[in-house]
Amino acid sequence: MRNSTRFQTVLVPLTAVWLVAASLPAGAAEALRAVERNYVTAPPAPARQTAAEVDAKSAGCVSCHEATDAASMHTSPGVRLGCTDCHGGDASVVAASANDAAARDRAHVLPTYPDAWHFPHSANPERTYTLLNKESPEFVRFINPSDFRVVRESCGACHAEIIEASVRSMHATGAMLWGG
Repeated sequence: MRNSTRFQTVLVPLTAVWLVAASLPAGAAEALRAVERNYVTAPPAPARQTAAEVDAKSAGCVSCHEATDAASMHTSPGVRLGCTDCHGGDASVVAASANDAAARDRAHVLPTYPDAWHFPHSANPERTYTLLNKESPEFVRFINPSDFRVVRESCGACHAEIIEASVRSMHATGAMLWGG
């Protein structure tokens, strides 16, 4: 009798957990619904351009992103890059106000799975690597131009040698993990 009581003590809670788990979606990505999008792929960032070209590629962006970000990640004044050189998007869209959602959606590259990226704030969700594998390269570039999946387009004109060395390093391939 004692063994059957012990068995029931373990089996009943485990069965309840299994039934609850079986009723839930297997994963968050499976529960997501894709939205049909026609992406316009931004051209690769150029190695050289004029100040006027840089301004044109940032005009709409700075109508909202006023002082929140640096004009460029490059501190050297010899490097001239506009916002869309790295991130893509449409810099010709100028917001009428800071809360112009329609302009924001026209200017930004929108995700294929918008429910996964919808938050009450503008921060991206944590640990997005698997989710980004399902997204378009245009959206990956918009979120993170240095992502190995798109870095050749956003940074390759000037940094091709560094990119090629990085994507083959043990940090990117996991060779050290399996070799260790």
